[in-house]
Amino acid sequence: MFLIHTKNQHIELPFSKHIHNMKKIIFFITLCFFFSINPTFAQVNNTPSKALLFGKNKIIPEGSVIRCATTEYEEYLKSKNPNRISTAEFEQWIAPKIELEKNKKKNAAQGFKTNAVITIPVVVHVIHNGDLLGSDENIFDEQVISQIQVLNEDFRKKANTPGFNTNSVGADVEIEFALAKRDPSGISSNGINHVNLGRESWSTVDIDGSLKPQTQWNPEKYLNIWVVKFTKTDLLGYAQFPSASGLPGINQDEGFANTDGVVIGYTFFGSSSYFTGGNYTTPYDKGRTTSHEVGHWLGLRHIWGDGGCDVDDFCQDTPNAGQENTGCPSNIDSCPASPGLDMVENYMDYTDDTCMNIFTADQKARMITVMNNSVRRASLKTSDALTPGVIFANDASTMVINLNIPPCGTSFIPVIRIVNKGSATLTQASISYGIDNNNLQTYNWTGSLANNESQNITLNSLTTTGGNHDFSSTITSTNRKTDQNSANNSDTINFDITKNYASNTVVFSLQQDYYGSETTWNLTNSAGTVLYKGGPYTDLPETGPLPDPIKATFDLAGNDCYTFTIFDTQDDGICCDFGNGSYTVSTPTNEIIATGGAFGGTQSKSFRIGSLSTVDIEKLNSVYLYPNPTSNILNVVSENKLNTPEVYTIINTLGQILKSKKIESAEDLQINVSHLSQGIYFLKLSKNQSETTTIPFIKK
Repeated sequence: MFLIHTKNQHIELPFSKHIHNMKKIIFFITLCFFFSINPTFAQVNNTPSKALLFGKNKIIPEGSVIRCATTEYEEYLKSKNPNRISTAEFEQWIAPKIELEKNKKKNAAQGFKTNAVITIPVVVHVIHNGDLLGSDENIFDEQVISQIQVLNEDFRKKANTPGFNTNSVGADVEIEFALAKRDPSGISSNGINHVNLGRESWSTVDIDGSLKPQTQWNPEKYLNIWVVKFTKTDLLGYAQFPSASGLPGINQDEGFANTDGVVIGYTFFGSSSYFTGGNYTTPYDKGRTTSHEVGHWLGLRHIWGDGGCDVDDFCQDTPNAGQENTGCPSNIDSCPASPGLDMVENYMDYTDDTCMNIFTADQKARMITVMNNSVRRASLKTSDALTPGVIFANDASTMVINLNIPPCGTSFIPVIRIVNKGSATLTQASISYGIDNNNLQTYNWTGSLANNESQNITLNSLTTTGGNHDFSSTITSTNRKTDQNSANNSDTINFDITKNYASNTVVFSLQQDYYGSETTWNLTNSAGTVLYKGGPYTDLPETGPLPDPIKATFDLAGNDCYTFTIFDTQDDGICCDFGNGSYTVSTPTNEIIATGGAFGGTQSKSFRIGSLSTVDIEKLNSVYLYPNPTSNILNVVSENKLNTPEVYTIINTLGQILKSKKIESAEDLQINVSHLSQGIYFLKLSKNQSETTTIPFIKK
């Protein structure tokens, strides 16, 4: 075993890491500021962390999230567009219009429920990197739908929901939200746009510079909401404030249309109360991050005015507050010289999701004024996005649901879903599928699906070599006719098959960045046993040189699967903002097994070590199973008697071994699986402790 020695010397962090700039400037575009993830249990820690926001470093307290960073985003937009209107100009424009709105309502009942309800068309862009539906950032549609439900409860102050309140100034905003029914080309849509951009996480600069412009739907017809995985995972979201350009008496510059909308971190979107199967982070799992950011998108300010007790949020019915509130506090009076307690239950504070339940009458006046006057807001009232789009008679869509790749296996059983998007009953579909667009197979499906009904299809098993591949499925015909909408006919998923290496010696090299205390790593075998590990390391001054690379040699047993994993506690990898760090796992002949540096919180790579070459390992490929699927007996057949396996192992989709048995007679090649539950399993066959193959099978 190679031992790695790390320094225990304490090095004081650079002064810049300890200073948090608390200057608060009034701006319009909001991004989430920071506060404790769980105020009940979090403790103050003097060790700061770092975040990169719009190209600039921001220092935040340990254990905190970034819930609004108004200053950083506005400074970024100002640097891009010096003509962007100022706070004073916006308030000068909106103030008389708000007074006009109030005067129109002054004789109405409390909450002035006299407007025709405005319904805003919404498109939610779910940005992912090829993840299966429901996995990581590619969230289920049901999670999206739960968020729309929360918005409507909060903005309409719906009775018997978490959005209701009995406060005397609580208002029904009379604004609702609905997922779009057509896409920009006029084709029928459910308003949820899953987009594979081949990238797992996004920096704030890249979101505005690249992601938004290439995915946005017309902002004059849709409220665009992007659901993403932020490169810095403790960022909750941000929104673009309404532009006032084109209106008399103010700057005519209308700002950036191609960035207009709201961006939310995928684990802070939707409500765990309404869809329990989503991906959430507590205590921000009830959809209030989006209610908060849409409030900004409609012109609302934070209740403390982004300043102190003497800074206004321009709403008289929200008592002055000295700063943001977190957790679920009560009886807070941060401005004792002003009347009223802090309105910690207001959606425009920073309290936990479960503590928010109010927009006030004055906040409503601001939002209605924006909807009646501001460009790209007023036009939404006449948008045709809620008019059902064109529905073709024969239109089917497909998506990949699961590949069911076993640990260290080379064969898998793909599962896809077909959805009838057409008006005619779907009774037939031909589906072409394969790996890397080679040796494509055809699956002919028959059944009966009405409009918007779906069915999962388990395809025949596929086998490929170790490495990175693409699996694709394409509908080639619908009801024995050409599909009338080719835009939704195909889906492609990128995946890795564990690669085999002949060398039992593996070389590891780590060039750490300046913050070595954030970095740890380990190497585990197929049983999950940690064989080697390292870190945390020593922090260094950012002005000095980086340390020499840390090197290690791993001696590994053959015929096993291993996983190398590297961790960064601040979720920003080891490259490149705080030193050009990187790592490499390779063979002694410099064949790269894993390498990286620019990752988030963790990065893993699995690989296999075999005592023979890759070709020799695959000698058992002449073995097959029948019947497959099966309800009771699974027969193992070898076309070459010399390759008859000696041991079989049954493994479930979680990688758990259910049964292992030595094959001593022909009867042992008839495996009784009747006791297994219905589902997908893997049969691992071994010979001479070196030749192996893993074949998936279905228990029906």
